[in-house]
Amino acid sequence: MNKRTFIGGGLALIGLTSLLYGCDPNKKGEQKTEGTDKTAETKTEQTPKPTAPTGGGGKYRIITNGISPFWDAMGKGVDAVKTETGLDADWQAPSKSEHNLQVALIKDAAAQQVAGIAVSPIEAEALSMVIDETMKSGIPVITFDSDAPKSKRLAYLGTNNYDAGRMAGEAAAKLFPNGGKLVAFVGNMGAQNARDRYQGFADAVKDKKIEFLQTPFEDNKDKQRAISNVNDAITKYGDKINGFVGLYSYNGPAIVTAVKQANLRSKVKVVCFDGEPATLQNIGEGNVDVMIVQKPFEFGRLSIKLLSEIKKANGDIKKAIEALKPELDRLGMKVKDGNIIDTGVTIVTPENAKAFLEDLKKKGQTST
Repeated sequence: MNKRTFIGGGLALIGLTSLLYGCDPNKKGEQKTEGTDKTAETKTEQTPKPTAPTGGGGKYRIITNGISPFWDAMGKGVDAVKTETGLDADWQAPSKSEHNLQVALIKDAAAQQVAGIAVSPIEAEALSMVIDETMKSGIPVITFDSDAPKSKRLAYLGTNNYDAGRMAGEAAAKLFPNGGKLVAFVGNMGAQNARDRYQGFADAVKDKKIEFLQTPFEDNKDKQRAISNVNDAITKYGDKINGFVGLYSYNGPAIVTAVKQANLRSKVKVVCFDGEPATLQNIGEGNVDVMIVQKPFEFGRLSIKLLSEIKKANGDIKKAIEALKPELDRLGMKVKDGNIIDTGVTIVTPENAKAFLEDLKKKGQTST
């Protein structure tokens, strides 16, 4: 049985991921099969000189930015691609959302000479040097979910977070036709996705008489601190607050918890990113007004597929993406600037929540 890996305090519990929340054993994507990429076994003397790192052994690894139910759907995507292709892949998460812990995971993967790494950077700029060193060692690296654009990573796969932030802001503007004052919450503004979402949102509402009372409260992905931050905002600003914005997946549940405790639901609006189980329940019950949903299942599935195509293409990222293009087109995903794959988002409101939740249930997913 595969297990997820978490690392912290200098200790590593290393394994594979297949025991996930809400797994449906009848789903094809959930059948656990191990294997290797047969195309990676072609005779090296017949291949041209690599144009980029092509990796070591047959295993591909995904490294997230922390532990969250948000990643459960991504884990299912990893399991699905293993069944679909026979590739050997796993995913790991730092036990805390700390840069040094993520660095340790990347270095461990490099020491194992994995075939490729996909990472969601906690600190985009700080991780760039580590990504570059890993690439130099011969292991291809892509980013997903959150980018490190100043690094030499081969590609980014995930949400265009600035555009997603704009869409969230445009949806929020409809909630506040006469303007409003908001407070935002996030794990870490050092992450590229956090900065982009916030900036996109702010740009979308700047001419709508909507403003943030301060820069986002940061919680370093500590769920208890996330709730405390909402309580602190309520204490600090009181009736000045018209709405709350959660930029990370667990911020939505934290906001709803604090708002309920303060008996403020009838006075404020709630906008949040991602569909953790609690958020899905909350929007179904009318406790969330706007939910911006990403595609973590595809983050996992397509990251492994892209790394595999990079190996098949002998490190040529252009050829790798071209090979993946028919599937991206089928999924309605766009490629920008040659190596940026925009997986898109869905806006969920109480009006379309029922249909969205029913569709998610059919897919056997309990989070997204």
